[in-house]
Amino acid sequence: MISCNKVENRIIPYEMVLEAISTTNELVDRILPEKVVPSLKIGTKYIKRVLKSLIRKADEGLPIIGHHLAFQSEYLSCFDCVPVCFEGTSYLLSALLPNGVEYYNDIITSYGHPFHTCSSQKGVMGMMLDDLFRFDAIITPTAPCDNTYASYQFFAYKNIPLILPDLPTLQGEKSYRYYGEQIKIALEKLGAIIGQEPDFEKMRKHLENENKSNLLQLELFDLRKAKPCPVDNLFNAMAAAAAVFLNGTPEKVSFLEDYLKIAKERYTKQNYNGKEEKVRCIWPFMLIFFSLELCEWLNREIGMSILFDIFNYNFSELINVDSNLESLFYQMAKRNMNLPMLKQSVEFYYPFIKTCIHLAKDFQADCFIITSHIGCKQFGAIAQVLREALKDEVGIPLLNIELDVGDKRITSVKMIKDKINTFTNTLL
Repeated sequence: MISCNKVENRIIPYEMVLEAISTTNELVDRILPEKVVPSLKIGTKYIKRVLKSLIRKADEGLPIIGHHLAFQSEYLSCFDCVPVCFEGTSYLLSALLPNGVEYYNDIITSYGHPFHTCSSQKGVMGMMLDDLFRFDAIITPTAPCDNTYASYQFFAYKNIPLILPDLPTLQGEKSYRYYGEQIKIALEKLGAIIGQEPDFEKMRKHLENENKSNLLQLELFDLRKAKPCPVDNLFNAMAAAAAVFLNGTPEKVSFLEDYLKIAKERYTKQNYNGKEEKVRCIWPFMLIFFSLELCEWLNREIGMSILFDIFNYNFSELINVDSNLESLFYQMAKRNMNLPMLKQSVEFYYPFIKTCIHLAKDFQADCFIITSHIGCKQFGAIAQVLREALKDEVGIPLLNIELDVGDKRITSVKMIKDKINTFTNTLL
């Protein structure tokens, strides 16, 4: 099916991402020693490969489908289409471009959109106003937060079909069954819009790739218990990018396999990427995407390991890809509702606090750092509750940094480094 929305270029920001990724990959591959930031080298290599394929498909006229990261791209593999993740586009460009996506954030703010909404959507919203994207349809669940859900409705201004599968707020069998039906209905609606029948047999192959990826991630997660941590800080950021751009692909499996070999070698040799490991820290929410350099700075200058962030500590049961469709969508819904960010933002904070306490003990963490992102209103009050719980149950401190993880103008890199320096001086 060739899209009726045929224009010369409908996916310019992905070309921007590809150029930035390719330049980064070339720089680290040519300039840095072989074993320095391997996660960046490997990750950019595979993301570049997949982006080239997506841009080629867009050039062929396949439908461009925008989606929230909570509606995983492997679900869209049942169509011949080009999935574009809004959050991944905004935040990867904020990491790779000198001024991130600030220009596009300002465009949508000038249009009248509230400045305090999530920058993960604002970047693409500004790009839409600048006519850089042309979508055939957009699909997003009614979660993970009201802030996100309200922002997506902005895209109706250009009469782009918006499909909104309803996502329950409570975990449980009834919710999984209901949301599984919602995913199936949403894909059928999308198929009717773009003129394609969903090929669920094709989707099963991509779900199987995610099963393989999940097992590899579990191995890497377990390795983080070692002292020193054999997984470098920057891997957390690249794994988050892989979850957006590589989900369901053989490239994601290869990325994790390649990095797992390096992590196992470090574990065997007791190597640490940077200074001697002095501080083991858990970031229970997001990394700071506008400055991935901060990850290396923490390793190199402070000796702080980021054991994991929100995109690297949630794992779910494997999906039986040979089950009937009703069971398949039930399992997809269960895994979807337990995704990083989705699970923590939808349910009440008690399970989140309980998980943090467990992880702090299991991984022998020295402290927590939580990023209070301006767009995440649902997490606004949790820092103090978590601080008290960590102090009472584990005896470790928490640093709360208020910022916009995708826009450095709210809190600068210097201010963040000063806060972390002062905080870690109390630990050492």
